[in-house]
Amino acid sequence: MKASVIAILILRVALGGFFIYSGTTKLMDLSDFVDSVGNYQIVDRPWDAIFGYFVPWLEVVLGFAIATGICFRSGLVITIVMLLGFSIAIAWVWSQGLNINCGCHGKSDEPTNYPLSIARNLGLITLAAGLFWTNLGRPAKTPE
Repeated sequence: MKASVIAILILRVALGGFFIYSGTTKLMDLSDFVDSVGNYQIVDRPWDAIFGYFVPWLEVVLGFAIATGICFRSGLVITIVMLLGFSIAIAWVWSQGLNINCGCHGKSDEPTNYPLSIARNLGLITLAAGLFWTNLGRPAKTPE
């Protein structure tokens, strides 16, 4: 197996694992994550709860799609869009002067470091886009 194929596999599993972990930590205290979504003050009730219950499951599903390679490209595209949305939400909260915990990785009493969170998301977007780019031209792997 070529080194580049092994490197791509490691990056794919790491990115997928990151989202499985992220979604799972939110699912372990779902009511707290729903409160975190409400703290952004971007959407009104009941939309904050709908997003709060939906996002962790989406992260877990996308993580598995990326890690296993099943619906890989679709998973990457949705992940990139989701990360862009998260980044815009964090930038908006920061611009409003709100001091919240983003709820990105479960419950925490620490306020969000906005520049670091946005930089992390941009790094994840870059990784996902790179994995997408390296997969172009290959036949799509879909469930049977």
